[in-house]
Amino acid sequence: MIVSSLIVGAVQVQPLTCPLLTSSNAVGGQEDVWASSGFHSANITPVLISPANRSRVVGIFNMTLNITSVNGPLNLTLFVQGQIYPAYNRTLIGAGLQNVTVNSTVLAEGNLNFTLLFENYNFVPPDRDSYYLVFLVDNHGSPALVFLAPAENGTFTGMDKIYLNITSDYAEVFVNVTVDGQMTNEFNATLVPVGAANYTINGTRYDNGQHVVNVTVYTKEGLKASKSRTLYFLDYVRFTITGLSTFSTVKGNQTISVKVSTPYQNVTFSAYVDDVLVPNVDNVTLLRGTSPILIDVTVYSEGRHNFTFKAYDAFGHRWVYGMELVVDNHGVPAAFFTAVTGDVVVGMASFTVRINSTWKDVNVTVYVDGVPVSGLVNVTVNVGLYTFQIDTGSYTKAQHNVTVVVITPEGLKTQVQREFGFATFRPEEIVSFVVLLGLAAAIPVIRWRQGKPVRPVIVVDIVFAIVVFALFFLLGVNTYPLVVWHFNMASIWAIGTTLVFTNWVVPIVTEESKPES
Repeated sequence: MIVSSLIVGAVQVQPLTCPLLTSSNAVGGQEDVWASSGFHSANITPVLISPANRSRVVGIFNMTLNITSVNGPLNLTLFVQGQIYPAYNRTLIGAGLQNVTVNSTVLAEGNLNFTLLFENYNFVPPDRDSYYLVFLVDNHGSPALVFLAPAENGTFTGMDKIYLNITSDYAEVFVNVTVDGQMTNEFNATLVPVGAANYTINGTRYDNGQHVVNVTVYTKEGLKASKSRTLYFLDYVRFTITGLSTFSTVKGNQTISVKVSTPYQNVTFSAYVDDVLVPNVDNVTLLRGTSPILIDVTVYSEGRHNFTFKAYDAFGHRWVYGMELVVDNHGVPAAFFTAVTGDVVVGMASFTVRINSTWKDVNVTVYVDGVPVSGLVNVTVNVGLYTFQIDTGSYTKAQHNVTVVVITPEGLKTQVQREFGFATFRPEEIVSFVVLLGLAAAIPVIRWRQGKPVRPVIVVDIVFAIVVFALFFLLGVNTYPLVVWHFNMASIWAIGTTLVFTNWVVPIVTEESKPES
């Protein structure tokens, strides 16, 4: 059996192990040429129907072949530039008209060699025939570049931008920007998306005066476009924002310190938030040195905003600085219970919480033992005092955790939790109380009907009741909720059975102690 397995494994057709063709190694050397070219068989005749040899191909295309094979189906391996195309690696193919489908988008651009190797393994050695073709893969054209701004001989000040529109059938291209032939730090073979966009260059590295800015864009296959523009570099106004950095938090009437550096006495200063001019910081005069500006950020939504600051001098020099700041006018809310003085509540109990927040409205959800209370889920309420009710009869007579979760519109939340005893009269408690009270009262009634004295029993019952009420009062059970809370099965049966026992024993004791006449 082992020998048979070895023979079967040996005769099976295995895929070739030449390097596979991928987008990262699409154009390679003539690897394994010995395995793909120079074969001829009288039994195998492929004829190309379309597209024509040496024609241009794009995208996914079919090589339509009319294959003559005297000895039936063949194994086809397709080589592109000497590397195996993965979809056809000793793939079974029949005779007659056949389509060999190729995705040219994963191939390199240009004239590529396509070699089709047909093999018939019914012969030893295998019968082979190779078919050689050349196609021009041309999926991508040259990129296009338009230099939109600044205009020719325009002013370029400080950390400024050039506005370019790049078009290409590639999603991304490489960009080089040079100033007077020297490559900039910002754009040196930098991969960028196509489309219209700003490209920022630090103009402060260059002397004032005219400079030639050249932009070259090129694709990964080397096709390129280039534009040049002469710009006038100026850099006489500088300022820095002190006390804040990118993603710093600002709120309310925010004071921002601006340190101005200029050879002149003052500059004109403006501020923008999300490209909209701040009304009270519109062409204000700032002296050389550090000056404060005040921006009311309460008019902006919570979260990140782009703050842009611009300074000008009387000669047209300009300096622009932008930073992203986080507006956080509203902090985490605060909440606490109020107006609930007792730890035990009864019936339809009212609870009041005080909510402190800079928001006008917040969302509130109430939980009992971690379960949301119906009708009190995600309720929008005004800040301040908020009163809600819980039907304690829907819960067991026990300690329960009442949790109030407060969430602001921006998602900040807080919660306050307190434990309360939920007290209600339960049916089983009322039945037990009535039964035991009936038993205790039945004893003197029966004695009275028998003509026996009941005065000692009544006296003892009155004393018993006074002792019980006094004991409860001394223990602090002096409010209705506390009475309901302690009116439970344990106390009912303890007090009730004691009363019944007393009413039964007292007459016996008094009759035995009475002297015989």
